[in-house]
Amino acid sequence: MAENVIPADLCDIEWSETGADADYVVIPGCKTVGIPEENPEYRDRTSLDSPGRTKEYGVGLTDVGELTLSCFYSTALYAQASAYKAASTLVYFRVKLPAMGAQVAGDTFEYRAYVNPGMPATDQDGDLMTDLKLRPSGLITWTEGATA
Repeated sequence: MAENVIPADLCDIEWSETGADADYVVIPGCKTVGIPEENPEYRDRTSLDSPGRTKEYGVGLTDVGELTLSCFYSTALYAQASAYKAASTLVYFRVKLPAMGAQVAGDTFEYRAYVNPGMPATDQDGDLMTDLKLRPSGLITWTEGATA
């Protein structure tokens, strides 16, 4: 199974204002790979006529969990993240994984999120960091990488 491990430093974490392929740029100094987790809601549909006195559930809405991207601090990064926050608009994010096995291109995850930059109270090995706190909205899209 070791051949199926993807080193995080081979992934590209990108953002864009428009979501157009040409507009994506790598987030400078990003140390973490961030793909939001989907948490489906299961609503209780139990009634007095549920069979065998067993609880019944139905699928409700899906919540997309918040996440944080940890990045090395730079004035340019903080200024861009602050501008996104001030604009109160959704930013496009794309995570590109390296090709694995017979793939010629790796898998891609895309989502949109609001950005809230922050400075963590603790340092990372003595380096000043910037946290990009993301609140995703909408779907997370997964595109399987092309094979030869």
